[in-house]
Amino acid sequence: MKRLILLLIIPVLALIGCGRDDDFGGNNEIKPVPFTVNIKYDASKYPQVADKGVANVTVTLENSATGDKITGKTDANGDLKLNAILPGNYNVQAELQLSKSEYNQEIGEETSYEIVHFGGLQEKVTINANISSTIVRISSGNLGDLVIKQYYYAGSDKNLGANVRDQFIEIHNNSDQTIYADGLYLVFLEGNINNNVTNYTLPSGQYDWSLTAGGGTSANTDYVYSNIFIKIPGSGSQYPILPGKSIVIAQTAVNHKAPYDDINGKSIAIQDPEKTVDLSHADFETYMGTYNISIGKKPFAWDVQNITVPDMLITYWSIASNDLILNLNSMLGVGILRATDAEVASWKKVAAPKDPSGTLFLQIPKKYIIDGIDITDKEQKAPKDFPSDIDASRTFIVNGQNQAEATFTGLSVIRKTKEVVNGRVVLQDTNNSANDFVTIKANPRGYAN
Repeated sequence: MKRLILLLIIPVLALIGCGRDDDFGGNNEIKPVPFTVNIKYDASKYPQVADKGVANVTVTLENSATGDKITGKTDANGDLKLNAILPGNYNVQAELQLSKSEYNQEIGEETSYEIVHFGGLQEKVTINANISSTIVRISSGNLGDLVIKQYYYAGSDKNLGANVRDQFIEIHNNSDQTIYADGLYLVFLEGNINNNVTNYTLPSGQYDWSLTAGGGTSANTDYVYSNIFIKIPGSGSQYPILPGKSIVIAQTAVNHKAPYDDINGKSIAIQDPEKTVDLSHADFETYMGTYNISIGKKPFAWDVQNITVPDMLITYWSIASNDLILNLNSMLGVGILRATDAEVASWKKVAAPKDPSGTLFLQIPKKYIIDGIDITDKEQKAPKDFPSDIDASRTFIVNGQNQAEATFTGLSVIRKTKEVVNGRVVLQDTNNSANDFVTIKANPRGYAN
């Protein structure tokens, strides 16, 4: 079990296990070193307080090798000072909550939210005798009224269940007003699928998009990059989401618990219905048969259309797959956003830095994103796709010791329930998926607790 060390007094001696490096004592022992984490506000979002250290921020340093953690709060200067910490590589996460009045006093701006959540994450921070400090900048995300409630990407048992055919995304109305789903976009992010640092990546291992997108550092901070961009149909008021209710977007809107015929008339058997889910009553499905035929591709055999369920609209699709298969290796981040057709048409299409002449990705300004969650594997072998002000951390299916033990399990990540107000379910939304999500058996329209 991972150890959690709470820093109640600063400075303090903190020792946690890590891999061996060049910081050794005379007896071939690892020598602890001092280290300071300084927290500041995001300079691009809060230039008026960008140089100010932020007090009372909860900072967690997680050893990348062992998973051991140290947690403490910053002082009046925004510093978390460790007198001694064992050298190694760490992920450093920062969290802060400000009330409406505190936000106004601290930032100098008004906000309509009672609580504003700030977050920041810096991965792969090296701590050794030559590196004694780091700066982590925090920002508040877009606290939207719509949130991603459930993301079922693992798929079910390949032999007894439905394999990847039963994947789905669920979106929840967290407000007390009816919101229309018409025109809402789903965006899936697929960046670098490993965190190896090369000449085309950032230190985190994520692509350095400035190499192909231009725009300097803003290419990496102000945009996200997608090769799957789909849209809910509707004229504006066709598809209401009632307060505290949700919509389900299925890959294929059929009852996966029962056998059915694929597009070639071949029977698809289900050995154990309890391994999968019934999506025949989904609100939307990503049926791609018509789209594939329009571009001269053969439809996916399993992609059966449920004519009673509205089809998602394909706005941008640049992957080889001819169906919405939530790639388990790529760990696709998922987000929701709104934009006009004209705005979407103006967005650039750029190649991945790894392959400048290859597949083009849609460059999306992050300001349009209402909510987004980053998916990872337990070992965090792939870098984050979303900036930390959209998702301050990452979530993943908790099952076993590695990602191989999480796939094809029928398990899903789902947002925690915060409270029930006059019968309306309000879900937790701190823009930090590690805190907001838990693992359950996939359950469309179900709840975590």
